[in-house]
Amino acid sequence: MWDYSFAIPSILILAILLINYFMLQRLPIRVNKNFVSLLLIETVVITSDIFSSWACENYQDLPKFVVVSSNMFYFIFFILRAYAFFVFTCSILELDPTENQFRTFLCRLPMIITEVVTLSSPFTKAVFFIGSTGYQRGSLYNIIVLNFAIYLFFSIHATVTFKSRLKAKRDFFGILFYLLILIVGLIFRIMFPRYLLMDTFCVMTIISINLLFMNPEYFIERRTRLFNSEGLRIILQDTTRQKYNTIFAFVIRHYQEAVEIYGAKQMDVGIRLIGSYLRRILPKEKLFYYRSGRFVIMTKSSVDVSSVIKKIEERFKSPWLSDNVELYLEARFVEVSPDYEMYDSDIVINTLVNALNKANNSTDKSHILVGRDMFDAIQNNTAIKRALEKAIENNKIEVFLQPIMDAQTNTLVGAESLCRIRDDKGEIISPNKFIPIAESNGRINQLGEQVFEKTCKFISENDMSALGLEWINVNLSAAQFMKKDLASDFSNLIEKYNLRPSDIHLEITEAVIVDDDITNNQIQSLRQKGFLFSLDDYGTGYSNISRLKHSPFSNVKIDMSLVWDYCDNPNLLLPMLIKAFKKTGYSLTAEGIETKEIEETMKSIGFDYLQGMYYSPPIPMDEFIKKYTKSS
Repeated sequence: MWDYSFAIPSILILAILLINYFMLQRLPIRVNKNFVSLLLIETVVITSDIFSSWACENYQDLPKFVVVSSNMFYFIFFILRAYAFFVFTCSILELDPTENQFRTFLCRLPMIITEVVTLSSPFTKAVFFIGSTGYQRGSLYNIIVLNFAIYLFFSIHATVTFKSRLKAKRDFFGILFYLLILIVGLIFRIMFPRYLLMDTFCVMTIISINLLFMNPEYFIERRTRLFNSEGLRIILQDTTRQKYNTIFAFVIRHYQEAVEIYGAKQMDVGIRLIGSYLRRILPKEKLFYYRSGRFVIMTKSSVDVSSVIKKIEERFKSPWLSDNVELYLEARFVEVSPDYEMYDSDIVINTLVNALNKANNSTDKSHILVGRDMFDAIQNNTAIKRALEKAIENNKIEVFLQPIMDAQTNTLVGAESLCRIRDDKGEIISPNKFIPIAESNGRINQLGEQVFEKTCKFISENDMSALGLEWINVNLSAAQFMKKDLASDFSNLIEKYNLRPSDIHLEITEAVIVDDDITNNQIQSLRQKGFLFSLDDYGTGYSNISRLKHSPFSNVKIDMSLVWDYCDNPNLLLPMLIKAFKKTGYSLTAEGIETKEIEETMKSIGFDYLQGMYYSPPIPMDEFIKKYTKSS
């Protein structure tokens, strides 16, 4: 006799879980599909377990075919259930079975072998047979237990191996928790075969999974009841959402201004009204709210996107009305080309947000089409950010040196330190690309510190006089210049490498000296430590000589734009500027020397130092040593 007392409540619990699953809004992603498959398989297993147990008890009154086939049906799904738990675990770990077909086949092999052995039982009596005394276990019965144990081992191994893919530690321990329940259930099945306890433990596991991983509220935006930004990221990552292959989006124009005008509470109502409207006109499509008035819609290819956009545009021509709410809002639209499927989900989202921001700021009402060029630009920008982070974290910022020549003797007198980073292929990334990123994300300070220290190290390890170097210029960014402890940091590094502060000249641009008080205080602190200053790129900003008199620079570098303009159209402006600077006590450096003619012209009007590609592009430190030690 088998005890059904545990199995019947289990199937009722499963029924509740199934009803709950289909009542709530879910993303059409692999993990959800695998969970509902697990629910259905478990329902079939418990139902067939009860029926086959009843058939075995009444084998004398039933046709042998019914008894055999019911047991066969149960064992087939019992074996499949073990594999289903493993597949679900893989989906939590975001493992894609299509990435490695051979590995997937190897993972399925235990199930295939066990199913084949089980299906042969009517002929071989391998797993079970119906004899004169009823149901009997076969000689290979324990293969089904072994199959379950193998998939539990596979699940534990995958969890430990790929735990870095999980978003939080609780997910890792959550997986181990439900796998432990299955292990205990398997032990109980071996020890108490007459009780249908294994099904109860499997249901306990499914309940744990539902509580730990299947809460759809994680992906629902509370005001609109649409999917949120995390839901958008997950569905873009999932490769099983092929039927939703068209994306368009819109943004409420000047959303923050609208919040200020109408108030946060009224705008929340407005966002909710828009969400309700979208659910009404697009009930079968996937709708997302991506913060700050941005809505994203994923549709099937059969949907006429143009007509839907026109319909939404028409709706925005009327106010959004509710109790005590009347909002007049404007929307701007973005359409995404099918090329988005070629890119990583983060790239797609970043590109989409960038396009929506562009649409928001545009006075043109035409739709923005997001194509491959925009995706590539964002992808390249992301790659540069990663390269920058990697270089800073691993102290891999490279310092290149560009020579500064004495205009009178045409010999090397100084150099400028310029930072460089490399991409994954080892190729140099243009500073015009990574410097703005470093300034915007706050990494410019660490970048500048590495350049300064590596310049100090270069000076300490090499014979400056043998190279002909009197000093090396190091650039300071505006953010770096605002650091209160900058002077002490630099002074400590000078002492660490046993240098003189005058070995390094600090270059700052005109943009840095906007706030005279802060600038002068910082300059005075650094000058007290013995550092000298050079004003970089003069002529690109708004400084004048009278302002510079109060900023104690020792050298002014005239920007290449003024140099080239003078060579193209000679006039008195630049020569007079040079004379004025020299009377004030500054030495002068001409940037942008690219030809012999420019060199001769700049010498003739009185420059002290010359710098440019005519002499050398910025080169690595080791090349600089070889080139200029040899020449000396």
